[in-house]
Amino acid sequence: MATNSEATDFKTGFTKGYSRRNRMVFKNNFGWSISRESLFDSCKRAYYFHYYLSWGGWNRNAPEDSRRAFKLKRLVSLPLWRGQLVHYIATKILQSTRSKKRIPAEDDVTSYTIESFNKQLNFSKEKRYRYEPKKIRGKLHTNWLALRDHEYGIDIPPRHIEKTRGECLKAIKALLESPILDKISKTDSSKWVIEDIDFSEFAQSFQFEKTTIFLKTDFMFRSNDGTFNIVDWKTFADNPPSSKKRDLGRAGDQLGIYGYYATAILGEPIGNIKMYEINLLDAAREVVYTINKKSIERATKRINKGIAKLASVLTDNDTEKNNPLTYQYFPPNRGNKCKFCNFSIICDE
Repeated sequence: MATNSEATDFKTGFTKGYSRRNRMVFKNNFGWSISRESLFDSCKRAYYFHYYLSWGGWNRNAPEDSRRAFKLKRLVSLPLWRGQLVHYIATKILQSTRSKKRIPAEDDVTSYTIESFNKQLNFSKEKRYRYEPKKIRGKLHTNWLALRDHEYGIDIPPRHIEKTRGECLKAIKALLESPILDKISKTDSSKWVIEDIDFSEFAQSFQFEKTTIFLKTDFMFRSNDGTFNIVDWKTFADNPPSSKKRDLGRAGDQLGIYGYYATAILGEPIGNIKMYEINLLDAAREVVYTINKKSIERATKRINKGIAKLASVLTDNDTEKNNPLTYQYFPPNRGNKCKFCNFSIICDE
């Protein structure tokens, strides 16, 4: 077991390298991402609540509907919390590795994971999310959590909590023992791009024909042979693809956008890009993807169609003004998923 000084050293390594971002004037700018379009396709009413009604809801003098929608949009389920916490710890492991030139000890990381899990769970149980800010001076409140079950007064069986905690520890253990982390640790850390999870939801954004495109790469690094690598941590419990290597066309849109970003924005040669999908709940199984010109063409069409779709519910399709049409143009998609929706209470009203 690690000594207290070692555990403290590990946490200190977590906090190095952060800088305060410049404050900016808030404006509800139009943008596109896969997650935004996915919510739009799932339920236009939820999309309206999340991206329009909730805007400005953080202000005390905002309309009651906006303040309620803003509170509800931040609720998460147990599986989503599991993924968020694992991604957070993975980021801290990489930051610590870069700072200290070594992969942190498993005991230290395990202790920190359990501590973070318990603090966040208690924060949500006590409903402190109702009055404590998610960010303090621009930096994430690391204990902040708002579980949908707690807000809606739904009892969470203890076995579900234990299962979630166990899955978090399993995922982190798999990462620490994974070949990919060992490979990463032997590369030039000055060329690592680690998700700045303490300050923003999205690691990157870029302009695509006057529209801001948001994407969230978990980690990028350059191999010693010069290959540019994009890593996507996964925490899905269902059976992952059995193939070790697949063409990107079957990988889904997310990695396709990553590939577009790497070549069209960062200027990486198509043949020099690899994308890793690592399922940490399946012993860090790797699936490696490559891209080609058709992949880039598909991604370009995907973005164009997505922008047009989200612009279709704006007044005059004007993405500059970003004014949504009236409420009636955002009908709910009634179904079994409604009972799990963050906005079910205000939607019913």
